[in-house]
Amino acid sequence: MTLEAITVLDRRSVAQWIGATPDTPVPPRVRLRVFEAKNGRCHACTRKILPGEEWVCEHLVAIINGGANAEHNLGLTCCNCLSGKNAADVAQKSLVYRKRAKHLGIKQRKGAPMAGCRASRWKRKLDGTVEER
Repeated sequence: MTLEAITVLDRRSVAQWIGATPDTPVPPRVRLRVFEAKNGRCHACTRKILPGEEWVCEHLVAIINGGANAEHNLGLTCCNCLSGKNAADVAQKSLVYRKRAKHLGIKQRKGAPMAGCRASRWKRKLDGTVEER
């Protein structure tokens, strides 16, 4: 956020909306303010959203990635860009999780254990038959 944007937020006649919890839905009055502030353009493809077209008021920085449930973190997303935005949010969350786990020394399982070892669900008997543990 630039310094100009911060000073504009300080001079607002209407207080900025901040959700009480991360699950608090965005009220319709705030959705309207966000739509007008963003000039009705999707933040992903910058396409003008036409009247009657479906759109979502979505967090620019996802809540799972540390974003705030506040008006300054909201943007418009057209339905064409929604799945791509959600996939990018989940990919970023996975990357951060893997990096934190590696930093803390938490070992990740690489895949299924080798067949026949004690960690696998299959057991080979001395006579050569295989059974489930």
